[in-house]
Amino acid sequence: MGAMLGGGLGRLQGLHGLTSDAVRSARVALWNGTIVDASAHTNQDLFWGIRGAGQNFGIVIDAVFETYAATNGGQQYSSDMTFSADKLEAVFDVTNRLLTPELDPTLSLAIAIGSNPATLEPLILVNVVYPGPKEKGQAYAHLYSNFSSSMTEQMTAWTNLANVALPSVVIGGCPTGNQHNQYSVLTKDLKTKDFRQALQSYKSFVHKYPTANNSVIFIETFGQAGIAAYPDDFSAFPHRHQFNNAVVFSMTYADTSVAGVADAWAKQWRDHFAQPKVSGYDKMVIYQNYAHDDEPLSALYGYEAWRHERLSALKRTYDPHGLFNG
Repeated sequence: MGAMLGGGLGRLQGLHGLTSDAVRSARVALWNGTIVDASAHTNQDLFWGIRGAGQNFGIVIDAVFETYAATNGGQQYSSDMTFSADKLEAVFDVTNRLLTPELDPTLSLAIAIGSNPATLEPLILVNVVYPGPKEKGQAYAHLYSNFSSSMTEQMTAWTNLANVALPSVVIGGCPTGNQHNQYSVLTKDLKTKDFRQALQSYKSFVHKYPTANNSVIFIETFGQAGIAAYPDDFSAFPHRHQFNNAVVFSMTYADTSVAGVADAWAKQWRDHFAQPKVSGYDKMVIYQNYAHDDEPLSALYGYEAWRHERLSALKRTYDPHGLFNG
């Protein structure tokens, strides 16, 4: 439920919208211990706010969600592919063609730029998930697999998908004792030239600081139709037309002596991709759940004056002493 508070992206958002779009009611504990209900009929202003800016007003104790029939009987096609660094242009060429004019609402893509732990040489991982017939999923995956160095594919239950999609990225970031630090930005475009520059910089960084070799550049590209189907003022989530690609610079290391340089590297590249000429948006746009806490608040919560006024009024009403500052 926690991810819902900041919006809640997911692989089925192209069909059903954000996780927060499915909330129908919630119970919230306020700063003074009062417990209130929030829904489209009760405390409507709070209900609006907790869906997209929900860390700022209280503790959401429980929530009721609308659910949907399992797509394809709950069976998902998932394929993981590995590519050498020289295939970066080809990977992004296929991805950008799939994004033009708009990604299939049912399709989800994840790209990770990481390193081979034995050689420290960069590699590229691509995960394709399609909640439909295996043959249709394969048609998408084979756009990439023709030039991949390895490929696995399977049909798996939705409930198991998180365990099998991009497993090396998930497992690599999770050993006990590792430190984690990340910066992120939302982009409209995936500009190959800039990702090539980032890969070269990543290679140099990992060779210089090999204990940070589990760090990755991670890109999530999910369908947009389900999100855009709701009006801009449906909830406090501000990025309904700016949620094309989440680009994450995720730094992972056991040696804390590299913490400072890892932070500086990730921030540098977050700032690079946040430039309008690179991101495709005229201002920095950040998915709140992936924020670092150094960004302008408007980048997280929206730049429109009416959003500022509405959120500020909610804050004064429900958390007047600023105990919950997301």
